[in-house]
Amino acid sequence: MECDGKRSKPDSLKSEEPKTKESDKITVLMYMRVIRDAAGNVRMDENIVPNFKLNKWFRLELGIRQGERPQQFGSYNHYKVELQTKTILKTVRLLARLSDNIIEYPSPQYVKSNYLLIAEGKRKISHSFTALISYGYVFTYQQNNINQVEPLTKGLPNNYPTYKIGLRYALKDKGFVEASYGAYDVFNPYLLSSPFTQATFDHEINKRWAFYSYFRYQFYQSLNTPLNYFIAFGAKLKIN
Repeated sequence: MECDGKRSKPDSLKSEEPKTKESDKITVLMYMRVIRDAAGNVRMDENIVPNFKLNKWFRLELGIRQGERPQQFGSYNHYKVELQTKTILKTVRLLARLSDNIIEYPSPQYVKSNYLLIAEGKRKISHSFTALISYGYVFTYQQNNINQVEPLTKGLPNNYPTYKIGLRYALKDKGFVEASYGAYDVFNPYLLSSPFTQATFDHEINKRWAFYSYFRYQFYQSLNTPLNYFIAFGAKLKIN
């Protein structure tokens, strides 16, 4: 029983953090992208990324991408398989990913397999803002003039570090707005010479569905040398 008639107040940011979304057994992210390069060429692709809770420690995320260009339908395909750990102490998680790029147009055809190991960290800095920082390493193999689904384990290698930093603003437990800068995304890594900046919007419509969108600007070495402009929009389905 309270003797002074005053309610106790939370004494830390941690006590007011929203409940974790890692309890969702399955989430399915579905989105479409339109990409315009610096020369004015346009392409688009469709993406589906299901994420499954395996147990209390691990999640499995898969991904399929189908890409089109005006000159050829089905000009590229990507897929990925990713194992994610639970977020440890609400601060860091580890992920191991294979992503495979099968490019059929333009010439030459090629296949590139990317193997990623990444640590993704987050730190709550206020009731609404969370700082994000990630670092990892990429191992790639590429072979030209082939068309195969199986991931490569030999070919032209290109190994390099990767990273991403960001700032996320929580929308009162209804999603978030995020600004980020880095060299890898949901599917693929980029070379360190061609990173991107991105604004992401994720808003919960109801307990099952959320609207998802982002705008990305990719550049070569400096911000005033554009490579590609991306706009994506779609939805996220959550199954508890």
